[in-house]
Amino acid sequence: MFFWIHDGRISPNPPTSYPDRVPKIHASSQSAPSEIGDGEPGTSPTGSFLHRNPKDVYKESAGPTEKPVFFLHEMMTSPVYTKGMEENIETCLDFMLEKGIRHLPITGRMGEIVGFVSDRDLLDKSKSYERDMPVSDIMIKRVLVGSPGAEIRQVTKVLLEERIGCLPIVNDDNLPIGIITRSDLLRLLLKYPNLSLIV
Repeated sequence: MFFWIHDGRISPNPPTSYPDRVPKIHASSQSAPSEIGDGEPGTSPTGSFLHRNPKDVYKESAGPTEKPVFFLHEMMTSPVYTKGMEENIETCLDFMLEKGIRHLPITGRMGEIVGFVSDRDLLDKSKSYERDMPVSDIMIKRVLVGSPGAEIRQVTKVLLEERIGCLPIVNDDNLPIGIITRSDLLRLLLKYPNLSLIV
C-alpha cells in the first residue's frame, strides 16, 4: 500500500504497515464514501464530501460503536499538479504560486514520479543563477507514495513516522493520480469529530 520511489524506481523496502490492526467496518455502517480536497486554491474535490449536510455528517460520526473508515481514493485531490524534471526552478516556483500549492511531484519522460519539491525548497534558491537550474538538481529523489486503496489511519501513521507533509498517490504504472496532505487529515477530523486516525 506504501512504497518508496528512488530515482524513478520502486524501492524493495516499503514502510511497514499493519492492515490486520485496522478495526473491521461494521456491516450496518451507514458511512458513505466521501471525498475531500487538498485545501489549496486552484484544486477541487471530485466527490460529494464537502457538499454533505453537516447534521448528517455529525450523526454519522457520533455513534459509539460505528466509526467511518476512509481510503485514499475517497480523499485525495485529483488530478494532481506535476512538472517535468527538465523544467527550471523559476518555472516550477511560478507554477506553484499561480496554483496556490505547496507540494509538487516531479515526473519523468513517461509521466512517472521521479522526485518531489516543496515551495520551501524552491524559495531557498533565491539567487538569479539558481533559478535557471533544472528542478531535478534540487528535487528529493526518494519519494514515499501510496496506492488508492490505502486506509487513512495507516496513511496517518506513515506520515507521522516518516515526518513528511504529504503523500502522492500513484496507480499500478507509477503514474500520479492524486495527493493528500496533513491539512486534509485535519479537515477530515473537523468533519468527523468521532473519527480516530490512530492505528
